[in-house]
Amino acid sequence: MSGTGIDRVDERLRLSRALLTATAGMMRSTDPAMMFRAICDALPAASPRIQLAWLVLGELDTPILHPEYAVGPAAVYAEAVQVPRSPQAAEHCPVRDAIRRWEAVSGNIPASEGAAGAAGLRSLLALPLGRAGNGLNGLIVLYADRPDYFEQVGMALFQAFVHLGNASLEQAALLNNLTHLATHDLLTGVLNRRGIQESMERELARSQRRQLPFSVLLFDIDRFKLVNDRLGHREGDIVLRCVADAAHAVLRNEDYLGRWGGEEFICLMPETDCETALTLAERIRRAVRETPIAVSSGELQATVSVGVASYPGDGESLDKLIATADSALYQAKRSGRDRVVCASRVEQHVHSLGNMLDAALRERRIVAAYQPIVDLATGEVVAEETLARLITPDGDIIPAGDFIEAAQQLQLLHRIDHTILMQAFSHCVTGLKTGMNRLNHFVNISADLLRHRELVEEILAAACEHCRGCGDAIGDTKPMIIEITERELLADIDQARELLLPFTEFGLRLALDDFGSGYSSYQYLADLPVQFIKIDGSLVRRVSEPKVRAILEGIQGMAEQLGVITLAEFIESAETEARLREIGIHWGQGYYYGKPTIISSQGLLGSLPALAAPGI
Repeated sequence: MSGTGIDRVDERLRLSRALLTATAGMMRSTDPAMMFRAICDALPAASPRIQLAWLVLGELDTPILHPEYAVGPAAVYAEAVQVPRSPQAAEHCPVRDAIRRWEAVSGNIPASEGAAGAAGLRSLLALPLGRAGNGLNGLIVLYADRPDYFEQVGMALFQAFVHLGNASLEQAALLNNLTHLATHDLLTGVLNRRGIQESMERELARSQRRQLPFSVLLFDIDRFKLVNDRLGHREGDIVLRCVADAAHAVLRNEDYLGRWGGEEFICLMPETDCETALTLAERIRRAVRETPIAVSSGELQATVSVGVASYPGDGESLDKLIATADSALYQAKRSGRDRVVCASRVEQHVHSLGNMLDAALRERRIVAAYQPIVDLATGEVVAEETLARLITPDGDIIPAGDFIEAAQQLQLLHRIDHTILMQAFSHCVTGLKTGMNRLNHFVNISADLLRHRELVEEILAAACEHCRGCGDAIGDTKPMIIEITERELLADIDQARELLLPFTEFGLRLALDDFGSGYSSYQYLADLPVQFIKIDGSLVRRVSEPKVRAILEGIQGMAEQLGVITLAEFIESAETEARLREIGIHWGQGYYYGKPTIISSQGLLGSLPALAAPGI
């Protein structure tokens, strides 16, 4: 026991234990704020002599330091603490001296010194922790009720703690950097798929506990593939960064932004209902559209399509919620891009159609309609396309354009394809056997059907049986032609070849649909046995325009060299037919020659209403 009334050994033991415990906690933590607060909490609790501990985090070279956190019996005094930055303060103030020297500095407080003296504070110790200037640092200031308290306990104890604390902070900084690298996208700086997934899982658990809503925005950059193809991946990276920056700039502090993959981003909005999420989604859409992007060739304007889904109305699991947002995003794309679509408004319509489709499939009300295809040189009907139609219980006829999207989202497309193919086979066989119809028959198939191998095997078995029944009438060339849409299989040419192989080996011919619609890939023509190109109706309608005519002439010239037959969709007038004939297009299809018609055993059921898109 000293003359000042403290037991140095006991005090040193108390503080050593507290500092060791705090150091161990620092080793386990990656949050500097929690580390510093834990130290402040531990020391006044360890010794009644320590009356106050306060801290400042981050930048310390400020004009005036104010405590950010304070604990201890004299914590009220901290509210009045202001430590100025001045030459006099640096010379006479232990706090500023400690910052300048970046080491532990102690000093006494005269009893006559203002509020501190009145509060019974007689000595202080300033402990700077971290590395000066690196941002991950702070200052802890301790006050005792005895003069020379910290000197009597031993400054070596506090100096040792500073070294251990610095090592812990450096470790925390390293762990923070590693965590950041593991959870953030290097290109854009936003969360990566793992990081945003973890954030969404935490938010889902929190929302379930507290019964709170949250929303998810899924958005991607419209026509981004064209940017990469035309300008290169380096310019594409610039676009990705600028879009991420524009979106991030208009989000709230509590929102999370992540790169979900490729050009697709996802935003998590805690405690946000659908209506609020729609407002924020529109803010993102406008921000991206109004942000000019500087690339090597000048300025580029990007747009995004956004799908919005909210918990719990649009899904009670993350998988369901994201799938629902994806459906809304798909609808935004289909509706013209550069727009926001709310999942709840899409889902109601989709599921209504789904119930209708399911019943129609069970009750065999999904039927084939046939549209004639004409040789433009002779005017003769040389083929027909088989198109899906839904007949309602009331006898109304619904074109495929009104239900195919819902069928795709609800994974019913393969069943529709299977149904229509079987009807097309029967129709083809009937025509061959009776001699009334020896036409070629085009029929669409989806990637969804091709991935159901059991249905493919069933279809080919039926085709084989029909071919045997036709005997010599079928000849060497099979009249069935399957159409694939480029957007269905474009991503992987090897997979496309593998999926189509059973059909091509059987002898069915292959047509490439919607050629020129924006997804055109000449790789298909090089690597697949394509024998027909169906030119998209959006180009056919504009054949009178010089640029479009030049494009069509280029397609026709290429087709002639490859020995491929061209077929123009959506011909609606004699003028369009004449222009296409001048170019050399081989075959044509559209309302000018006839609308799709359903044929039953009773004969014609009737023509169909106007279609949503050519060939649908």
